[in-house]
Amino acid sequence: MKIQSPALLSLVNKLIVFILRMITKTTRFEFVDDSLARCPFAETGSERFLYSVWHDSVVAPIFGASGHQTVALISQHRDADTIEEMLKAAGLGAIRGSTSRGGASAVKKLLKQAEGKHVVITPDGPRGPHHKMKPGIIFLASHSGRSVVPTAFTATRYWEFKGSWTSIWIPKPFSKIYFLVGHPIHVPEDLTREELRYYTELVQEKMEELDRKAKLVFTEKVSLAGDLIPLKKAA
Repeated sequence: MKIQSPALLSLVNKLIVFILRMITKTTRFEFVDDSLARCPFAETGSERFLYSVWHDSVVAPIFGASGHQTVALISQHRDADTIEEMLKAAGLGAIRGSTSRGGASAVKKLLKQAEGKHVVITPDGPRGPHHKMKPGIIFLASHSGRSVVPTAFTATRYWEFKGSWTSIWIPKPFSKIYFLVGHPIHVPEDLTREELRYYTELVQEKMEELDRKAKLVFTEKVSLAGDLIPLKKAA
């Protein structure tokens, strides 16, 4: 049942955010290989990226640490109202817009809102298919000059809640969360239709590679940057 009252919706979202924040305070973070150097919590100088995050794994980066330098791009559809309220309750910025509609003027407006911030995009949304890259993030990269950074997340123990077209996983208390952050992918300007398809498929491939690597973490077939990552948890 959809909550109609804005006040009640805000209260419910704040309660959900509080519970998720308390859970993640008990977790430990590990960054696979050199992922820490490229994550949005780290110092990246003046460069700002477009982070590609699948819908089902958004909880980990949202509540991963304090010092976020990010805003999330979310759909203009009414279904995204709840997501926007939750992001606000979690202390993150949210931009309502589209990566593929409105052309260059829409991109210019979006980037003005995100000035000085990384942008997090869920490229398989807002309605799927599950883990299927849409070209919007590539369109935005081409018009903004920002590189696309693929990501993947997993945890030693988690709950998985099924939705209509995707699920969402939430780490269990005292679990270990693994962050995998790929290398930036530069997208040239003025893409042809074929180039747009090529870079969309390239980012899809890199996201899938990180997902496969995340599954290998538990068999200790990949190296880790260290045990407890020295990041300050979100307040």
